[in-house]
Amino acid sequence: MSKLNTDSNGYTLFFLAIMVMVVGGALAFISSALQPTIDANQELDRRKKVMKAILSLSEEEENEVLTKEFVNSEYEGKVSGVLVNFKGEIVAGSIPAKYQFRKEMKDNSIAQEDKLYPVYIYDDNGAKVYVYQMIGSGLWDEINGFLALEDDQRTIKGVAFDHVAETPGLGAELVKNKFREQFYGQSLFDENGEYDFAVYKAGKLPKNSKGVDGLAGATITTDGIHAMVKKTKDNYINYISK
Repeated sequence: MSKLNTDSNGYTLFFLAIMVMVVGGALAFISSALQPTIDANQELDRRKKVMKAILSLSEEEENEVLTKEFVNSEYEGKVSGVLVNFKGEIVAGSIPAKYQFRKEMKDNSIAQEDKLYPVYIYDDNGAKVYVYQMIGSGLWDEINGFLALEDDQRTIKGVAFDHVAETPGLGAELVKNKFREQFYGQSLFDENGEYDFAVYKAGKLPKNSKGVDGLAGATITTDGIHAMVKKTKDNYINYISK
C-alpha cells in the first residue's frame, strides 16, 4: 500500500475541495435555517416604519409605544394594503408576499407607467390615513421611507425615513424626530390641487413659508429627500386624485 503524500499538490487541492464543500454546505444550512427569522425581522421593520409614519409620535413615545406586540397588533387590526398601477387603478386587493417594492422600483427595464405601487390604508373606526412608500438617492446610497397622508389626501400626517449609508451626524439625521416632525401637518398640495411642497437647503426655508428646513451639512441628502418626496407624488398622483 502506497503512503498518502500529504505534501503533494493533489492532496492540497483535494483537501481544499472537501473543505469548500463542508463549509459551503454548513453556510447554506445556516442561511436556510435563519431565513424565517430574517424574513420576520424585515416584516416587523416595515410594519414599524408604516406605524411610525401613521402615528406621528415623539421620540420618547416611539421608544415606549412601538413594541413588537403593539406594532403587530395595530398593523394586523387596522392596516390593509393594495397594489395600484400608475393610472391609479387597484390591481390587487392585498399586497402579495412575493412583491418587493425596492426591486420593482429599481428595475430599469420596467417603465414607470408599468410598475406597481403599494398603498397602506390605516382605518381607525372610519378615520383613514393613506401611506405611500418612497425610495430615492442620498449622498452615498439609497434613502427610503413612508409618507402618510390624512384622509383629505393633502395633509401630511407623518413620515418615516431610513438610509443605507448616509454620513452619521449629517445626512443620517434624516431618521431623527427633529427633522421628521417638520413634515407633520404640512400640505402636499395647494388649494387648487397643485403640488406645492419643498425640502429646502438648511437655513434657506423662507420665513413664514411652508416646507421643511433641510439637514445641516448634508445638501445632497437634503436634495435627495426633496426629489424622493416629489417622485413619490408622481408615482401615486393618479391614485391620490381618484
